[in-house]
Amino acid sequence: MKQEYKPETDNQKLGYFIEECGEALAAVGKAQRWGLNSVNPELPEDEQEDNRAWIRRELRDLTRAIRYVREVLDA
Repeated sequence: MKQEYKPETDNQKLGYFIEECGEALAAVGKAQRWGLNSVNPELPEDEQEDNRAWIRRELRDLTRAIRYVREVLDA
């Protein structure tokens, strides 16, 4: 994550969590519909990744977002 996008306030941290939940849900939904090995054919070839890789990437982001929410809740 670029430093300028790092959430600082409680509201930003919660918003980041919501966004990452949505992205993880989208990745899992596509995989459920089209399969884990499917790719989005509308993306340029150098940007394509299979749904399995997309889910892994979104889970990494979601894990970071969960840490931010824990900071908010533990404050």
